[in-house]
Amino acid sequence: MRSPGGAQSSTPKLLLALGLFLATLATTTTFGAGFYLSTRTDVVTDLVPAIEWVFLGQLAQFLALTNYIFRTVWSDGQLLKIGLAFSLPTLAILLSHELGHYVACRRNNLPSSYPYFIPAPFLIGTFGAFIRIRAPIRTRRELLEVGAAGPIAGFVVLLPILLYGIAQSEPVSIVEVDWDLPGGLLLLRPGTSLLMSVATLVFHGSLPPNSVLNLHPFALAAWVGTFVTALNLIPVGQLDGGHIFYSAFGRRYVSLSWVFLGLLAVLGFLWPGWWVWCLVLMIIGPRHPPVLAGRQPLDRRRRAVALISLLILVLTFMPVPLELLPILP
Repeated sequence: MRSPGGAQSSTPKLLLALGLFLATLATTTTFGAGFYLSTRTDVVTDLVPAIEWVFLGQLAQFLALTNYIFRTVWSDGQLLKIGLAFSLPTLAILLSHELGHYVACRRNNLPSSYPYFIPAPFLIGTFGAFIRIRAPIRTRRELLEVGAAGPIAGFVVLLPILLYGIAQSEPVSIVEVDWDLPGGLLLLRPGTSLLMSVATLVFHGSLPPNSVLNLHPFALAAWVGTFVTALNLIPVGQLDGGHIFYSAFGRRYVSLSWVFLGLLAVLGFLWPGWWVWCLVLMIIGPRHPPVLAGRQPLDRRRRAVALISLLILVLTFMPVPLELLPILP
């Protein structure tokens, strides 16, 4: 039972969570509109801020461009509609993921924070969301339930969004050119997971060479959801995948973590972002802290949940999540 003082003390945290959600709704609506336009073959846009300006120390230019993007999107009804068509399903997927963890914590009497979103002033407008678990997890069964609940809940929500979005997307032909060819344009091309490939095949058949999908905002939101889901399911450290694999294999899981880190390092030759992610995971550490009752085995139902989680990783993983293509206008 929560005391009146405890209930009152939780109010600022709830307000903080709500405030961060609304701020992230604003940023994903704003920058999601530019992100969507930059993936289209039939639109030229200047609404995507260059994140590298921050690292070059040109903060004034970055802030000016950010302000320009906000004013442009929120003063144009069509752009605002596009931004909301991207942000609302994106946040629904991310929120369902965190609520999956939150509900699993409550089911196992583990105190946790509310889901907190992180707004960002570039690209898709957010760094994602998280919850904090404020007590040690006691058994491998609890660890499996808490770790798997988020990705599974997020996947259940993203699946119909993806199917609708891919069905509404349009196949188009493109002409790739050399990077140094004058007059070429840069197309921001989202990567394809196995799940997206199957959905594309179902709704549009086999695309001919030099063809891409002009993604509907819902499909682009689902792309964000698949990317976030796959990242979280990588079986390393204290990612969701780390929780799941540790609960299934115990201490033997550490060897598997090194195998997956090696695979990511190899994939870095296809997409350098994997090298950055490897570095982050190495800093965090591939090991998983032990649970209090680490010898308790998983029952059949929980082993099935672990297998479902692995299947979701296979379906959502993208070897090349994002790339720039020089094309003819």
